[in-house]
Amino acid sequence: MTKVTENKASTGAQTASSALLVWIDEEIEQARATLPELERAAREAADGLAEADVIRRHVLLNPERFTPAERDSMVEKAQTLSMAQNRAEVTAESVRERIQFCEAVALAMRSALSAGEAAASGAPAPTPPVRTVAVFQAVEAERLQIAKDLQEGPAQAMADIVLKAEILDRTAKRTPDALPAELEEFKILVRNAVESLRGYLFELRPDSLDELGLVPTMKRFSVEYQDRTGVACRFEVDGAERRPGPGLEEGIFRIVQEALANVARHSGAKAVDVSLTFAPERIIVNIQDKGAGFDVEIAQHSGQRLGLLAMRERAESLGGRFAIMSLPGRGTEIEVEFPAP
Repeated sequence: MTKVTENKASTGAQTASSALLVWIDEEIEQARATLPELERAAREAADGLAEADVIRRHVLLNPERFTPAERDSMVEKAQTLSMAQNRAEVTAESVRERIQFCEAVALAMRSALSAGEAAASGAPAPTPPVRTVAVFQAVEAERLQIAKDLQEGPAQAMADIVLKAEILDRTAKRTPDALPAELEEFKILVRNAVESLRGYLFELRPDSLDELGLVPTMKRFSVEYQDRTGVACRFEVDGAERRPGPGLEEGIFRIVQEALANVARHSGAKAVDVSLTFAPERIIVNIQDKGAGFDVEIAQHSGQRLGLLAMRERAESLGGRFAIMSLPGRGTEIEVEFPAP
């Protein structure tokens, strides 16, 4: 009698859990359906704010060219668009976080249900694909970061160029004598936009990696990283330099790139050291900083785990060994070792 009661209770709990899982899946689908519209609103607000801000700066620099009503209108427009952009971005981010939370809960519930069914049937419980899910999350996070960087960088620069061209047209009609100075500013704006775009393309896929190899690419990247972030990046090569092959070269570059991005975002370090050692049977990459450091165990179970997991997965997929050492207040050291091809 007791066994039958336990079975009924177990069946009832599984039914309730299944119903809850259906509801969570529906919540995820609804959130995913609303997210594109929210992201579109955020992009439009950002574009509008960028345009308004360029015009506002021009108005502040050249107030004599605009009426008081035009100046007040532009300042008010910039403030309104700034608030709209902030609301749209906060709303979209909250929806993204809700999706991630629901997906994590759904994964845990499915694992628990599978374990319960396996226990009832006497079969071994399946292992949930936690690392696989985390890898997908890391990839998606990287895509979101690329989209954000492009929006704040090249897209902003293109908006500035368009608006500057409109201002040039207006200047040519109203004050032709001021046109040469405005054209000079326009040329500088275009040059900066081109350089910015080249920088983003280099980060996405350095052409020098194929043409020149890992070492020249890393030397260039360390200089550009220092210029962009203000963090001094010291890059050293030990041993007889050689080219280990395109797959391994790109893997090493991506690991260093992710590690340095983490230094700029989280460590607060003033400098970072990167070494590339070519030993007869090994290639060793070492990245060290004297920044804030962190608890590795805690980081592996928080949002930081995605970057760490991406580096580890990339290293292991290439037959390498990934190790990280860090303590709060003591900085961080990452070492990756690959067998020589």
